[in-house]
Amino acid sequence: MRGRAFGTITLVAGLVMALATPAGATQIGDPNDVAGKLDLKTLIGTKAGASAPLHITIVTYGDWRKRLLRESAHNRIFVLFNTDSDASPEFVGTISESGGALHMDITGSGSSFEPLPVHHPNGHTITTVVPGSSPPNPDGNVRIAARSRFRNQTTCSTACKDRIPNAGWLTVPA
Repeated sequence: MRGRAFGTITLVAGLVMALATPAGATQIGDPNDVAGKLDLKTLIGTKAGASAPLHITIVTYGDWRKRLLRESAHNRIFVLFNTDSDASPEFVGTISESGGALHMDITGSGSSFEPLPVHHPNGHTITTVVPGSSPPNPDGNVRIAARSRFRNQTTCSTACKDRIPNAGWLTVPA
């Protein structure tokens, strides 16, 4: 009986994970290893085709309010876009808050783009969508990473930083 119960629990846990991650999604986790509210936990990228929008979800270990990322403050979450398979990003999306809303400003390769809306559905998750066939989301695979910078007076007076993945890129297939 114990083996059957364990098998049922394993099956249910697998179904929950499958339902929580959209079809075609690629994700990577990061350990709980950085002090502060912006310790990165999970990065998820989803792209349903070569010229499809790129859906990005970033999850942190800590809960926080969107005003933590005020434009006038030092706290930020960044999305790095590697479009040519080298070691460095061609575009950087900076996520911040102004006027009560989160947005991502993408710059790089001598260009800047219209701010994209960023949603904060709960205390530790943000999501955004990058249009398909745009320079940061070219046709085909795209490689992404996320970085965070958190500063406060107690645990992170000189800024606590995190990156997911710690090195390299999460490849999101088209």
